[in-house]
Amino acid sequence: MTDGFPRLFSPVAVGPYTLRNRIMNTGHAAHHQSGDGTPSEAYVHYLRERAKGGAGIIVTAHTVPVYDGETSLSLTNFHDGILPIYRRIADAVHEFDVPVLAQLGHRGRRVADDSAFIGRPVTAPSAVPPPDFSVPVYMPHELSTAEAEALVESFATAARRMRLSGFDGVELAVGMDYLFANFLHPHGNRRTDKYGGGTLAERMTFLRETLEAVRSELGAERILGIRLYDDVMDYSLKLVDLVELSRLLDRASLVDYFNIWHGIVPSPKQGRMHWPSYYYGPGAFTYLPEAVKAVVTRPVVGTGRMDSPAVAERALADGKADIVGMAKTLIADPHFPNKARAGRVEDIRPCIACTQACVGHVDIGLGVGCIYNPVTGREKDWAVLPPAEARKKVVVVGAGPAGMEAARTAALRGHDVLLMDRNRRMGGQIDLVMKAPDRGSFEEIILWFERQLPKLGVEIRLRTEATVDTVLEARPDEIVLATGSTAWLPEIGGADRPGVFSARDVLSGHAAPGESVLVVDTLGRAEAATTADWLAARGHRVELLTGLETVAPFMPSPTRHHLLEKLMKAGVALTTHTALWEIGEDGAEAYNTVTWEPRTITGFDCVVFGSGGKADTRLHRELSAHHGSLHLVGDCFQPRDIEVAVVDGHRVARGL
Repeated sequence: MTDGFPRLFSPVAVGPYTLRNRIMNTGHAAHHQSGDGTPSEAYVHYLRERAKGGAGIIVTAHTVPVYDGETSLSLTNFHDGILPIYRRIADAVHEFDVPVLAQLGHRGRRVADDSAFIGRPVTAPSAVPPPDFSVPVYMPHELSTAEAEALVESFATAARRMRLSGFDGVELAVGMDYLFANFLHPHGNRRTDKYGGGTLAERMTFLRETLEAVRSELGAERILGIRLYDDVMDYSLKLVDLVELSRLLDRASLVDYFNIWHGIVPSPKQGRMHWPSYYYGPGAFTYLPEAVKAVVTRPVVGTGRMDSPAVAERALADGKADIVGMAKTLIADPHFPNKARAGRVEDIRPCIACTQACVGHVDIGLGVGCIYNPVTGREKDWAVLPPAEARKKVVVVGAGPAGMEAARTAALRGHDVLLMDRNRRMGGQIDLVMKAPDRGSFEEIILWFERQLPKLGVEIRLRTEATVDTVLEARPDEIVLATGSTAWLPEIGGADRPGVFSARDVLSGHAAPGESVLVVDTLGRAEAATTADWLAARGHRVELLTGLETVAPFMPSPTRHHLLEKLMKAGVALTTHTALWEIGEDGAEAYNTVTWEPRTITGFDCVVFGSGGKADTRLHRELSAHHGSLHLVGDCFQPRDIEVAVVDGHRVARGL
């Protein structure tokens, strides 16, 4: 059934191929790889699942044709030893008759950390570093003409590897202040040889030679595309430059399609657009492909929070793009295309743009996941859910993230499931999370489970207090306890005084904070910072205090940078390296976590702690004497976050 989205599921010609629909799984750092940048078996299964889910074409993560020392972020494509794993990728994707391309690029002068001093060769067209002081500013090695020509050949050799691996083509990455952008922009290119020049057409020589060399290896029967990145920086490529570049490339027939997106340069102000969070609206970036489409004749890919079939269909209908690119959307639900095509829109697990388990994982060196899709990143082991060997009665107590997922998974396996919760609605602490400014998209998690659980036959009893008697009345074979946690305050002097609250107290409306509020963050995650945002939006004067080196360092970078900007503009005082140790009648005593120098803080009306919770195990203790098969999941096992709670619930239910 394609009546609802006729354009999204219409075929489109891209070079020598005809794609069966207009959904591209765009290249992104899934980070499923070994330390030397070799794709892992987990990555094979990750891409296979997105092909199985119905994507029209898939592009891999960024691969590099020469060693650049940053294999934690890029995939290796500079020696023939990687051919077997790339063949595995091609075979896995082709199993579902979906073409797969390798993204290919070079980091050039881009530096995001201190790796230049531990062996990464930082090279550029000219000895000019980017003037971005949010990262270390390193002087790059200036490529000689011969070195630049050798790099062109390395791109051709990398394309040959992809052809030998059975890939359907290559997508060249141009932007992000990487090497091609360095050659194309006058700030980075001050050369006087054949690779320099005063016009864009002259500075295109390196890119043109590379495209011609890659095409010679791929042949006419494979796809050669280009992904352009608007860096929104005066020292790198901007949309006006990319439009002119696209016109020149189209006129020269050098590529089969254009794919345009925002670059990720180090600057927190701009880089967060590369991974748009809930601070941006769905479909907010269609002006990018629209600008390129105006000057080219070949297909144009548009991306950026294309998180529903309706948004994607509208972009196509309005002529903003020819193909819709999706990354986070298919991280949340790789079967989005097949579900949309079949008219099962209500079954799509919407991306809520939290960036917690996708970008947030990459930030800390893990493979991408999804905050409420526990299979993402675990496809190798969890893509297939086997039916239960014997049907059991399963009682799940607590309808927060862990309990909802445990109930869903158990029901999918064929069990008879009863889900109990004392509240009027499912969701647990998600109900608090979504109260903070700009975080209303978290409700989509609850809405999705509210649609799915009844379909699976789960009996849901809300406003029901679970006791030993009410649980045992159901005659359960298995009991899953997802009773969550209670708010916890650090054990410091004065924590029990009036006017000392938890973030949960404030967001739930159970506390009335005064005009001036001291918010204390002991976790470094979103709880304290988003509560400070909530308070500032209501006119409170706020100081956010933490003993850590930065504010909310363990939030995913895109949402963190946006939130920090909001807090700064709202006048919230951000105080780091400062720990509270006693709250008194007239103020609070604190100390510097580096120097141990004391500080007395006065002038606040109340203290709000963002310090997480303590496991609520009361029911577990009471039931353990009456039933032999109890399972703790989520916060009542250990207070953590939504993602871990969902994984907990899924893991336990798979084993019932």
